[in-house]
Formats: sequence, C-alpha cells, structure tokens
Amino acid sequence: MSYLRVVKIFVLLLIVAPLVLKMVYIDNVLYEQTGTKLFWAMSVLINDAIIFSGIILLFYLSYLRYMARVGSVVLRCLALFVAFIYLIDILIIINFNSHLVVVDAIKYTSYSLSYLQQIYRGKEWLLILITLVVVGFLLSVVFSRYQIKECYVHGYSIITILILFFVSYFAISSNDQYVHSWAYKNVVDYNWVVLSESKEYSPQFVNDFSFEEKQTCYSRVSEKRNVILLMVESLSSYQSQHFSGIRDWMPNLDKIARNNLSFLNFYANGFTTEDAEIALLTGLLPIYSPSSYTDDGGVAFSGFFDIKESLPNILREHGYASEFLTTADLEFSNTRNWGMSIGFDYMEGQEHPYYENWDRFHFNAAPDEALYDRILNRIELNSQPNFFMFIKTVSTHHPFINPENHNRSEAETFQYADKQIGLFYDKLKEAGFFDDGLLIILGDHRAMVPINAEEIALFGAHKTVARVPMIVSYGDQNSGQETAQYQQTDVFNFLKGLVLDTQCYSDWTGDIFGKKPAQYIAHRRGDLRNLVSVFSGEKEYIVTLSGDQTRMTNNDPKDDEIRSHIVGKINAARLLKNRE
Repeated sequence: MSYLRVVKIFVLLLIVAPLVLKMVYIDNVLYEQTGTKLFWAMSVLINDAIIFSGIILLFYLSYLRYMARVGSVVLRCLALFVAFIYLIDILIIINFNSHLVVVDAIKYTSYSLSYLQQIYRGKEWLLILITLVVVGFLLSVVFSRYQIKECYVHGYSIITILILFFVSYFAISSNDQYVHSWAYKNVVDYNWVVLSESKEYSPQFVNDFSFEEKQTCYSRVSEKRNVILLMVESLSSYQSQHFSGIRDWMPNLDKIARNNLSFLNFYANGFTTEDAEIALLTGLLPIYSPSSYTDDGGVAFSGFFDIKESLPNILREHGYASEFLTTADLEFSNTRNWGMSIGFDYMEGQEHPYYENWDRFHFNAAPDEALYDRILNRIELNSQPNFFMFIKTVSTHHPFINPENHNRSEAETFQYADKQIGLFYDKLKEAGFFDDGLLIILGDHRAMVPINAEEIALFGAHKTVARVPMIVSYGDQNSGQETAQYQQTDVFNFLKGLVLDTQCYSDWTGDIFGKKPAQYIAHRRGDLRNLVSVFSGEKEYIVTLSGDQTRMTNNDPKDDEIRSHIVGKINAARLLKNRE
C-alpha cells in the first residue's frame, strides 16, 4: 500500500471519528436512561448524515481536476470549519449536556478558550489541539496539489454522498416527540428548531394581548430578620440522600435539612445561574422576550435590568442593606451591572484582595472555603441594623475539580462543597447569627450532566432537570418536611413577605409562609430552548415559544380555559416590557 493511500485512509478515519464518538457517547448515555441499545447510535447517524455528506461533498469538489486552486482552498477551509463546529458541539454535549447554541456562543466567547483548557488540561487538551492542526495541515497543504483522477475514487465519493443524503432523509420525518430527541439532533437542526424562541410577536398581537392573574392577599405580622440566601452552584436533588435517596454525597447538607425546614418538591425556574438569580431576586419568571443581542446590556439578563420591585429595592425601603457576594467574576454575563441595576448596595467578586493568596479555579474563582470565610468576616464587620446577603458559590461548577486535591471528580467536588457548607453553618450558629437571622440554602439549577435512570423513575424525565434542594433554617429551631411543590420565585415572595404586613399568592406564585403552593410552576428548559415545561401537581405541560404561535404542544388539557391560561401566562412573561 502506497504512502499516499495510507495518509488518505488516516485522514478519512479522522473525519469520521467525531461521528463515531458522538454515536458511542449518546448511545451509552441514553442506554443508561432508557435501557435501549443501538437505537440512539442509529438516530445520531440518521440526523448527522446530512452534515457529513456536506463535508465530504465539499472535499470532493475541492479535489476535482478542473477546480481552480483558490476555489479548492476555499471549499476545503469551509469543510474544515463545519467539521470544527461539529467537534465543538460534541464537546459541549459531553461536558454540559446541551448543544452548541448560537446565543451561547456569543455569550460565552470570552471564556471559551480558558474553560476548555480547564476541562481538557495537560495532554488531553494538547492532543486535541495537535490533532486539529495535523488534520488541517494534511487536508489543506499536503494534498493541495492532489487531483482526483482514479475512477474508483469518484465512484466511492459519489456513492458515499448519495447514501448519506438518503439516510438523512429519514431525519426529516423522524419522531421528535422523544424526550431525548434533542441529544441526537445535529447541531444545525437543533439551532433551527430552537430558533422559534427568537420569533417576534406581531404588533397586532401585542396590541390585542391581555392577561389577568388574580392574587389573593392577607395580613400578617412582619418580622425583620437578617437574611442569607445561599445559592450553591449545580446543587441537585440526586446528589443528596435526604432529597432523593440516589447519592449520599451531601451528609452535612442532609443533617441541616433534617433539623430545619426542607422542601422535597422544589424546582428551579430555569437551567442557568442567571435564570436562578432573576427568579430569586426579582420574582419574575426567567423566560426572555424574543432574543435580543443588544438591548438591556446584552444577552445575559436581557429585559431584566432596572427592576424596581426587586428584592434589594424592597428590602432597602424597610431599612436593609443588601450585598451580593461571590468568588466568581462579576463581569461575566454582565452580572455586576445587572446586580447594581436592581438595587444591591454592595457587590463583590473574585477581584477582592481578600482572595489574593487563594488558589484559583473556574472563572478565576477562589474555593468555597474562602467565600464562606469572607462572608463571616463581612457579618462580623457589619454595622447595619438589618442586612440581606445573596451568596453565589462557584466550586461545584463543571468540570468538577476538588479544590483540596485538584482531582476531577463530581462526587469529590460535592463532598468538598458539603464539608464547607457544614463548617459554615456551624460557625453561623457559634456567632449567634440565628438569634435574629434566617438562612436559605438552595441550588441554582440541576447540574449540567446527563440525567440517570434512577432520577427518571423517581421524578420523571421533565421534572428531573428542574429539581433542586431547598432548606429554610432558623438555626435548628423549626424542623419539618414540605412535600408540596414550590419554586425559586416563591423564595422571592417569601422574603418580600418578611418585611411587609401583607402576603399575597396566586396560581403562579406560591406562599411558603402560609403553605399555599402555586398551582403552576414554569421551568425554562435547557435541552430545547424553545420549550417551557409547566408542572401542575402530577400533570406536566409543554409550551412551545414561537411568537404569535406560542402554543401548548404536549399533554393539552381538555379544558380550553386552562390551556389558554397557561399559554397566556407564558406570553405575558415574554411581553412584559416595563418590568417594575
């Protein structure tokens, strides 16, 4: 066998390797969740065939005898670009349980390289980089003068392209109703599907639209307590024995939960940290208006700046000082500007000198231990009569690096976080914080890793991706388990109610204090961005976002009034331009 033929075979294998990798990975992951083998690998092949037929076609045309040299280079570079996008999509699926999305690419561009270096550090990262360079070099330089002359090469190329085109035909009519269909879609098809999220409402629809959400209010005695709202990165129900029985990584958190009020049926309203911050601090559903890349400070928090009825603003009116403390970079996702716009008196991130001598990890953040030390320091120095602290941890962010030994392990990382939560809780008790203080611990969103069969059996496929733990602690003075459904926006309502003499609730906003859960809970989904899940007791509904055609697409309630009410609420959340 000639040297040139060996190189051709090697290059061909490198081209198809990403497809094989995705087929194997998706099949293994979904096999763990469904017990079905090979079906998912074939689904990947069917959906991705169109991508690879395009790549092969571009290469084939670039090596035709009468193709100009400039044209050949352009076609080859275009093929390499498509292959590169495909590879990045696979890396995102493996590491974040989501596809490459155009909006995310814009949002996270500045952090992409450093983040990939953290995930594929050392030889792994170097190997991937070298492979990409070698492939690009071989295809663009070594073969730059090569032209297809052999009839069998023409034949193989055309047959391969036609077969892949034929296989891709089945993807057009494939069943997208599978809960796992997002995983095996190709990156182009996926972005096309979720594009309906960006579809604008027509002026006539906006003009004619109305929605009424009735509230029930009652009087209550306000109580001024110092409040710490601790939002733990990626804290999920499956990691806790108390909240799921699946894993036992959080014994200290479980102990706190047993000795205080634990909410066993609690939901995140979105799938990102920003979504949780919006829900917790403004009480609004983090369901964005049709996508905008420029308004209100960019993609992150778009439409949620300058909320007058935010928690910091409400608390300030009642004598509270509010602080936002984290070891993350507050410039990331425009968090500092957003936080100040909704009324925080003080915001502090990884830039503070307190963290100078600590090791740095994701987002240049010091470990959770340093953050908790800093919080205790701030409490000790506090001179305000009442304070509200919003705390955002970072250590348990993917790729799950244990700060104590730098091991890459999800279990070890959450065990580390649990240890620090336990120590922090004990120190708060020793300092007398609970004499007039309240601590709330919850997750921002479920960890961005594949769901497992145990979770699906326990919670159901759609609810699993929204379930997070939540604890309300008065310092081991009041214990109990709440099994009714609550959500992050209800925490806002609860904390607002602490300082007011009136407490309200509605079909979409629960009252934790009065034990009146919301009838409906909305969750902005991360698998298919154009879908919103709505939970009502045991019932689950799905709403597709598509401008004027926003509609219920699954498990339609027979009652037209309920259907209209659910869709109306989602439209109202997206059309509310002056969020005050």
